[in-house]
Amino acid sequence: MLPQLEIGVSRSSACRKFFPMPENPNAGLDSPRAWVVVFAAFIAAFVSFGVTYTFGVFLKPIALEFHASHAVMSSLFSTITVLSFFLAPLTGDIADHYGPRPVVAAAALLAGAGLVLTAHVHYLPLVFVTYGVGLGGAVACAYIPSIAAVGEWFKLHRDVALGIAISGIGCGTLVAAPLSALLIGRYGWRTSFEIFGWTSAALLGLSAALLARPPVVGEKKKVDIAGKVKTRAFVFLYVSLMLAGIAVYITFVFLPAYAADIGASRVAGATLIGYIGATSVVGRLGLNALAPRFGLLTMYQTSYVILLGSFGLWLMAHSYTPLVLFGLVMGVGYGGIAAMAPAVAASFFGVEGLGELLGILFTGFGIACLVGPPMAGVLVDYTLDYKWPVFVAAAAGILALIFVIPLARQKAEPAKELAAAA
Repeated sequence: MLPQLEIGVSRSSACRKFFPMPENPNAGLDSPRAWVVVFAAFIAAFVSFGVTYTFGVFLKPIALEFHASHAVMSSLFSTITVLSFFLAPLTGDIADHYGPRPVVAAAALLAGAGLVLTAHVHYLPLVFVTYGVGLGGAVACAYIPSIAAVGEWFKLHRDVALGIAISGIGCGTLVAAPLSALLIGRYGWRTSFEIFGWTSAALLGLSAALLARPPVVGEKKKVDIAGKVKTRAFVFLYVSLMLAGIAVYITFVFLPAYAADIGASRVAGATLIGYIGATSVVGRLGLNALAPRFGLLTMYQTSYVILLGSFGLWLMAHSYTPLVLFGLVMGVGYGGIAAMAPAVAASFFGVEGLGELLGILFTGFGIACLVGPPMAGVLVDYTLDYKWPVFVAAAAGILALIFVIPLARQKAEPAKELAAAA
C-alpha cells in the first residue's frame, strides 16, 4: 500500500521532499502529483472500458453456448452500460465527499469478482448478475470518480490532462479487443474471462492506490447541482451526448458480427474495434490539442461531424477494407466527443461538484445503451440483416449533430440562468 500524502494540507518533510509546492492558494494544482492522478485515471479508463468494449467479441461465443438471441445479448450489454452510467451520479457524489481512492478500490473488487464468477456460470440469468451487474458497477466506480479527480487537480492544463486520462478508453479498446479474440481462440471465452478478471482487479487496485483527493483550494462551497442540470446548456449537452452514445454503442455491439456476416474472421472483426480504439486516441489527444487554437466547443462540435460522416462509410461497405476505414474515422469522432465532454461541462459549469455533475451527464450514455443496441438487435432478429444497426446509428448521429450545434449560443446562458434562479 502506498502512503497517502495529502498535498497542500500536510506540512511534513516527506511531503515537501517528494512533492514540493509553492505557498499559494492553488498549492498542488498542476503539480507532479496531479500528473500521477492523470496516470491513475488513465489506468481506470483503460481497464473499465477496455473490458466493456470487448463485448462484441464475446457476443457470438456466449450466445451460441446459451442459445441466446441478438436481442437478449444486446440487453446484457445494455445492463452493463446502464449500470455504468446510472450509478455514476452516486459514485461521483461519494468520491466528491470521501475521495476517489475507496470508490476505485471497490471497482477493483467488482470487476475481478464479476468476471471470474461469470467464467463459472452455466445459467444465463446469472450472467446478467455476475457480468452485467459486476462489470457495470465496476465501471461506475472507476471512471467518473477518477476523471472528476483529474478535473479538480488541474487549472492551467485541465483540457490536456483530461484528454490524456480519457485516452485510456481508446488504448484499452485497442489492446483488449484483439487480445480477447486471440484468448477465445486459444482458451475459450470462460478462461478468457478469468484472465481478464484477475488482471482487471490488479490494475484497478493500482489505480486506486495512486489516486488521491484533490487539494483544498479555499472554503468548500455548497454546489447547486440541480440548478446547473436545469439550464438549457446542460439539456443540449445531455441530449447530444445520449444520441451520440446510441451510434457508438450500436457500433461496439454489432460491428464484429457485421464483419463476420460478410466473411471476416473473428480476429479480424475484433481488430475493427481495436482500430476504433487506436484512432479514438488520436481524436482524444489530437482534436483536444487543437482546442486552444480553434476553441474547445468548436472542436467538440467537429467531433460530432466526423462521427456522423463515418457512418456514410459503413453504409457503403460491402467488404472488410471499407469497414477498416469506417473504424478509423469513427474512432476519431468518438474519441473527440468522449475526451472533450468533461472539459466542455467544466467550461460551462465550473469544477465544483464536477463528479456528481459528470455522473448525471453520462447517464445519457446509459439511456443510449438501453435504447440503441436492443432496438438494433430486434431489427436484426426480425430481418436477419445486419444493415439495420447501421441505419439506426446513422439516424442517431444526425440528431446528435442537430442538438450539439446550438451549444454555441448557450455559452453565456448557464451563469444567467443560475443567477436568475438564485
